[in-house]
Amino acid sequence: GSHALPSHTTLYRFLAGADLGRVTKAMAVNRDMMRRAWAMGAAPAPGLLTIDPDATYVDTFGKQKEGSKFSYKGNVQMSPLVGVVGETGDVLAIRARGGNASPRRKLASFIDECVAAIPVEARANYQLWIRIDSAGFSKSVVDTATRHSAAFSITCVQDKSVRRAIEALASDPKTVWVSAKEADGELAGSEVAECTYRFAKRDLRLIVRRQRKAAGEQLSFDDLDGWRFFAMITNIPAIFATAVDIDRHHRLRGGAPEEAIRQLKEDFGMNHAPLQSFFANWLWWLASALAYNVARWVRVLALPEPFRTCRGKRLRTSFVNVPARVVRTSRRIYLRLPRAYRHATAFIRALERLRMLPTFS
Repeated sequence: GSHALPSHTTLYRFLAGADLGRVTKAMAVNRDMMRRAWAMGAAPAPGLLTIDPDATYVDTFGKQKEGSKFSYKGNVQMSPLVGVVGETGDVLAIRARGGNASPRRKLASFIDECVAAIPVEARANYQLWIRIDSAGFSKSVVDTATRHSAAFSITCVQDKSVRRAIEALASDPKTVWVSAKEADGELAGSEVAECTYRFAKRDLRLIVRRQRKAAGEQLSFDDLDGWRFFAMITNIPAIFATAVDIDRHHRLRGGAPEEAIRQLKEDFGMNHAPLQSFFANWLWWLASALAYNVARWVRVLALPEPFRTCRGKRLRTSFVNVPARVVRTSRRIYLRLPRAYRHATAFIRALERLRMLPTFS
């Protein structure tokens, strides 16, 4: 556009003066940008939409940095929550927290925030699936997912009650173990079974995956007959999805959501908490999420297929930080690209596609 970018000093002062009101406005900007991008064609395919809320840790330095505390890892950190769309990697929401915050702290209200970030116009196109690790193994999270009419799969904390259910399932000769889908590498030979489990005043499905320990590998006291067990609870009826399918979908938590957090940290600056104020760092992370989302939408809406999954660094070096000359002649503006620029065709085509997108007032 024709708007001049502010200087680094101006941006720093804007961030340093942040408060909760400014953070709330930044959240609204992110939600509005997502609404526009999804309306242009960057939305997930209709059907299932998976929300992956997760906590991550950001190392901090400085004695007076607000929210900088020792985490359970023994490092001085902050622990923001990040909500990601499992099918695409879009970041729905980010919430800053102190480093000593429990991974499950305020997780239920953060799920509300993630659901609210889904554009209202597109909400009817999706069935929500809340997919969480053991930090979400609580009644409040189950109640929240149920209130949003969402399916959920939550990794179990293997307390005494869960261990008894697993041992009963494993020792029952009538239990039918089915081979897990797409279980290769260390998961090769894994098997899945299920039973009913009472939790949060509801009868839920307890899906258990057992994984054979390799020869010579250290066993734990919880292993039975050389098997290690992993369990999750879900409210999805068996008529809609088998235990094997739910287990496979739950294991995809290590895909797009983890990749989104990795790119946020390595390519878009979320590995830093550069300011002293708690809200200023929160605003910094929201800006990182917006930059990440815009980069993803540009790749999806404008760039050729080979660049759809490229990292942020490659996007910058190939299409953003391009040496060129702006020339004005005959009352027209031309952009002259270098002869050696190997992505010139893709760059021009991307500009054409972006200009064809609808505009929003």
